[in-house]
Amino acid sequence: MWARGDTVAVFDIIVWPLLVMLSLAVSYLYILALFGLLDRRRRPQPSDNWRTLVLIPAHNEEDGIDTSLDSLERLESFGVHEIVVIADNCSDNTAEVVRQRGVSVLERIDLSNRGKGYALQWAVDKLDIGSFDVVVVIDADTRVEPNMLRAVAASLQNSAGAVQLCNELSVERHTPLAHLQHMANAVENHLFWGGRAKLRLPILLRGTGMAIAAHLLEKHPFSGEALAEDTDYSIDLLKNGVRIDFSTDSTVRSAAASSYSQALSQKDRWASGTFQSMRERWWPLVKTGLGQGRGSLLELAWAFLLLSRPFLIYLTVLAMIPAIFAEPSMRLWYLGWAAALAILLVVYLMMGVVLVSDKAATARALLHIPYFAIWLLVIQVKAIFGGRKKEWVRTTRLADRVSSKSLKSDRAEGPSSRITTPRTSEEGD
Repeated sequence: MWARGDTVAVFDIIVWPLLVMLSLAVSYLYILALFGLLDRRRRPQPSDNWRTLVLIPAHNEEDGIDTSLDSLERLESFGVHEIVVIADNCSDNTAEVVRQRGVSVLERIDLSNRGKGYALQWAVDKLDIGSFDVVVVIDADTRVEPNMLRAVAASLQNSAGAVQLCNELSVERHTPLAHLQHMANAVENHLFWGGRAKLRLPILLRGTGMAIAAHLLEKHPFSGEALAEDTDYSIDLLKNGVRIDFSTDSTVRSAAASSYSQALSQKDRWASGTFQSMRERWWPLVKTGLGQGRGSLLELAWAFLLLSRPFLIYLTVLAMIPAIFAEPSMRLWYLGWAAALAILLVVYLMMGVVLVSDKAATARALLHIPYFAIWLLVIQVKAIFGGRKKEWVRTTRLADRVSSKSLKSDRAEGPSSRITTPRTSEEGD
């Protein structure tokens, strides 16, 4: 017979290692946060002979791409750069809007291979990547800072093969959801990735505001197979010994979704992609790290478990259930331990209030955390048990000169494509 004492022992076995693992995770987050707050790295000034290609994948962005192009027009004069928009499977006038701005556009129709990764690799195959030093990718709803090109060059000149710029969500409509996302994003940038960069730990690219040395892009092409293609691509680079930097010297900004209906597709895709990567890439990453004796890959596998800080809070609260049924003499101790960890995680996330400019509005938005937490929990639970491939769905938000070096005349056309030749932006234009 299964005795009650045996049941209590089972719950003890469950709760003890879970709380130890969560304690290590919380401690690690706070260590990264400390180094992130102390990050005052000075990168050497790069030479100004860099040749940069800026790629903008765009799917039905006729209403918002002007904002992005406006910010690119304000780029500081630095080396030579070209801008190419990839109008991917568009059913609107994105390509025409871009052409009217005098910016180069590649039009692609391929309903079998949908998504940013496919679009980027298709464009790379069309363009003479070897004539550039670096390729920068930004989303079509992204605004860049004038010093973007210089910041990218500084990281790559400092021995990195790729760099992720600070990727900020800005508040354009003052809703509680927008402020909560802005706060969480500040924590992500400065406390998590900033701390990891300071310690020279592995960095993951985040889709927009990422730059890759052109010679590496030729060796390691983009792929559209994964839901979180930027995460999978980062892992492939890191496994091949490429160092990825994270820079707060320049920031790319996009508007935070102001309503839950707007944010749903974005959060669903992010959560699904994150958990899909955990399922498919975590164990191979561990095996490679162990097999090759590479501690950086093992550390990255550990960091994978920390990518969703709200999920750690949910897991901590969940740990209280077996704690209730544990040995009576340990029960209160386990519950107090779990409660302390949950409080520390909440405090960690709330540090974002200090990092944002509108602290009063962000503090008021904290009252909406219970609703936000439940909404996000539903999305993450669905993502854990889902993982199906999702299409590239944009988040709802508020005469050309020929460049002989940019197009390969001998490249075959894709399933359906139209190319408007790139415009060259010379220094001093």
